[in-house]
Amino acid sequence: MKMDLLKIGKLMKKYFIDCGAHCGESILMAKQRFGLDTTTISFEPVPYLAEQLVEIHKNDSSVYIQNSAVWIEDTVKRFYISDKYTDGSSLLNSLNDLKDEQYIDMNCFDFSAWLKNTFSKDDYVILKLDIEGAEYEVLNKMIEDKTIDLVNEFWGEWHDMKIKDDHTHVLAQKVYSYLRDNNIEFREWEIHIPTYGKNHPLLAFRPHKLTE
Repeated sequence: MKMDLLKIGKLMKKYFIDCGAHCGESILMAKQRFGLDTTTISFEPVPYLAEQLVEIHKNDSSVYIQNSAVWIEDTVKRFYISDKYTDGSSLLNSLNDLKDEQYIDMNCFDFSAWLKNTFSKDDYVILKLDIEGAEYEVLNKMIEDKTIDLVNEFWGEWHDMKIKDDHTHVLAQKVYSYLRDNNIEFREWEIHIPTYGKNHPLLAFRPHKLTE
């Protein structure tokens, strides 16, 4: 994955890795929760949300926005778009009631490899995963690659109760067992805002069709 972010590991030490940035509420919360000296790196697959975040933070040198999806390999995958919720889109069409025919082609990258190439144990890495069910594949690969050891704090949301396929549930139990057996705390990222309707308070605009 070609990103200037490979350079910043040599310059700064505390990072908030924001996987599933939505409309930026986590970026604002990270500044409050972890301090203004934290560098935020946000990944948001929904194009219009990522474009808006780039515009909002264009003058903030501590925030990096990338329109791509966190995954287990460098590839292009179908990203299924929710027409009901701004935070309900996913790489998994088994999540809730996502429609097979409503998707966009999304650039994905190997998140575990990116962690390994970008950070060291000298960095303080705060990871927030809110990627609508893809967290189990991503965490499983991090466990296998041992890049999970590069993360100092884990935050996020679990989505196994919203997913209908058996494979994800098996992975979920594997991840939960590893976290429990290794005394790794996964803290719930709690920010509640409305995520539906045309007048979303944190959105500057919302297209009538998200796939346009």
